[in-house]
Amino acid sequence: MVAPEEALAAMRTILFYVLLLGLAKPVLEAADFNTTQQRRVLVVAGAGGEEEYGKLFAEWAETLAKAFEGNAAELVHITNGPEETDARKTIETKLKLWAEAKRDEIWVLLVGHGTFDGKEAKFNLVGNDVSDKEFQHWLKPHEGPLVFINTSSCSAPFITALSGPNRVVATATKSGYEQNFCRFGGYMAAALGQAEADLDKDGAVSVLEAFLIASRQVGEYYRENDRLVSENALLDDNGDGRGTPADWFRGVRIERKARGNSTADGKLSRLVFPVVPPGEKDIPGPLREKRTGVEAKIETLRSLKKSLDADVYYRDLEKLFLELAAINDEIESAQTTESTDPGAK
Repeated sequence: MVAPEEALAAMRTILFYVLLLGLAKPVLEAADFNTTQQRRVLVVAGAGGEEEYGKLFAEWAETLAKAFEGNAAELVHITNGPEETDARKTIETKLKLWAEAKRDEIWVLLVGHGTFDGKEAKFNLVGNDVSDKEFQHWLKPHEGPLVFINTSSCSAPFITALSGPNRVVATATKSGYEQNFCRFGGYMAAALGQAEADLDKDGAVSVLEAFLIASRQVGEYYRENDRLVSENALLDDNGDGRGTPADWFRGVRIERKARGNSTADGKLSRLVFPVVPPGEKDIPGPLREKRTGVEAKIETLRSLKKSLDADVYYRDLEKLFLELAAINDEIESAQTTESTDPGAK
């Protein structure tokens, strides 16, 4: 007969793993990201209003577009030149076409000004502006991975409109009422090429890392110029539509507990790379999925450290790291086979 204490311990273990697998599930979708053969990228430079801003937005968008050269199957770069009066129609046509593919990976990066009337947020274009609700409508049929980054003023409502499973959404503001010119887009674009932006030293800059570095540099700008901060970026990748500010993170891990039953933001975006490392591009899909699943479990276990017995925590962490090492060995073996036999699958 099993002792009550042993039965209770067994039950706790079962409940723990149910919780661990449940919390890790949203991150398993990261396996669909970083497959550049199915990546469609839209980079848009918005209307500047004034010449100074127009030039800045054009430069920032150019930097972003260059980062995706060789990292996308299709790259569409809409400038803010006077000839782009049909920009809104071009965006609509492209997104509707891409969304039909269902599972393709879509990136939308907006650099410019925005507005908010209390009900609807808009991104300013040369010609007719485009709203958060329109992007929501055009992308609704899409079931695959989505990264949507709006670096404009008044951009926060885009998180509510576009958040969902398997989606990473970042905005330059935490409210639609932060209406001043935002510097976040410039820092975000620059972070992709900065070695110091690789916070976890894995050889590549993730969306989360670029977001954290850009947010940090925005804060430094306002402090150094003794100005009141008028932009506060948010990132959402858990689908709850709330978003998380950069100061909730220490390194690439969040330090505060998400509200309600939501998992913490950051677990998905730290595994998504705008510039995909060469070694990542040729990892077989099934192995990438296995690795991502184990990495998700490790991150979830780490987030539960304070609520677990130390011996149990380190025992289970060791098991997961051994499992991850075995998968990495499989990946290395598969890549070695492919390099020596290009015809190998």
